[in-house]
Formats: sequence, structure tokens, C-alpha cells
Amino acid sequence: MDEDFHVHSTFSDGADSVEANIAAAARRGLTRLGCVDHVRRDATYVPAFVEAVRALKGSVPLELCIGVEAKILDASGTLDLPPELTDIDFVYVADHQFPDETGPVSPRAIRNAMAANELTSVEVVEELVDATIAAMERYAADFRIVLTHPFSILPKLGLDESTVTDEAISRLVAAARRTESAIEVSERWRCPSERVVHIAAAHHVRLVASTDSHRASDIGQYNYVANVSASLAGAPQYAS
Repeated sequence: MDEDFHVHSTFSDGADSVEANIAAAARRGLTRLGCVDHVRRDATYVPAFVEAVRALKGSVPLELCIGVEAKILDASGTLDLPPELTDIDFVYVADHQFPDETGPVSPRAIRNAMAANELTSVEVVEELVDATIAAMERYAADFRIVLTHPFSILPKLGLDESTVTDEAISRLVAAARRTESAIEVSERWRCPSERVVHIAAAHHVRLVASTDSHRASDIGQYNYVANVSASLAGAPQYAS
């Protein structure tokens, strides 16, 4: 519980500056902070963001990581990333919308399709898992990947993680291990579930703790993540 691997700043939709976030993390005794902001293909702020964080590395009492968070755009795993992305530590893969073959689809449209029996919940989950795996495999050669708040889109679709089979979770976790991707346990989204976390731990996948905070006051404040972490006490050890 001495890290917060995912906090946002005023470079995207956070309420506080990078400096304020770092100060809050230091006050709480954290040893590592993931400075992360949302990007799209047309984002132009990334060089300034990277420069701001890099300028503070080494002058603060905790390790700083630089990341950008991008949604999965389609079934082939394309991410909504700007071109020529350099000098970042991690790309955070997010399921903000449903990654269909034709592009990102709103959760409401998917709910309507399921209500009209045009899609089943099984098909939706399988397509989501397949697209997430495709994203990890597509970008792992160029970036270190964090699978951020996995399955957070399910409640927006009227589903929950009980819809996800052990086989689907195992495929996702195996891909994370194969691509050396980390899986984030998110306080804000209260996901993934203990079931997913335990399967990931058993497969020696790196797990990271985050608040996904948009305010400095929330950094390092854990309840859900602390409980999930405690549940791992008797689980197999995983790579850190």
C-alpha cells in the first residue's frame, strides 16, 4: 500500500497539478507514484507533461513514473494514442468504450443491442476480452503496458464480473504474463474482483495498486484495494 500507480493531473482532467499530486503522495509516505493523464490521437500536451514530471524526478522522496491512458478503439486492439509518443514509462490500456470491429461503441448502444437480442452477454464479454488481449499484444513491443481498471466497463453495460468465465480471465491473464503487462487494482472503479486478482497472482502477473484519483486529496487512500491486497496474503507470490 505504499504506491499509487495511477493519478491524474491538470494536464488532462485532474483537479490538481503534478506538483500538488507529488506533495500529497509524499505526505502520505508513498514510495512510488504513477503520474498518468488521458490522451487521444490529437493530444498535443504530452511533451510538456513528460517534461514537467521528468524535471521533478530525483528531487522528490519517491519514485515517479510517467504514463498515458488511452482507450481501446476497436476489436483489433488499436489504442487512441497520439503519434510519436516518446519518453513515457507506461501506456495504460482502458476500456472506456466498447471496442467493436467498426470502432468504439457507447455502453448504451451495447445495452440496447443486448436488449434487442442482437448480442448476448457472453459475446460481449468475449469480444471485450479479445480486444483487450489484442491491445496488449499490439503495443507491448514498443511500450510497457498497464491494464488499467480491467472490466470497469461491465457495470455500464448492465453486467458484472460474474459474467466473465474463468477461461476468459485465464486467457487475459496469460496474455498479460506473455506481454509482461501489469494489471491494476483500482480503488475508484473497485475492479478487478478478488477472483481476477488471485488468478493473476497465481500466474505471476505483476499487480499494481491505484486510486485513479482526480484530486490530490484522494491519492493513496485505499479501502477496496487494501481488502483485495489482504486477501492475497495466502496466495502464490507474484513478480513485482
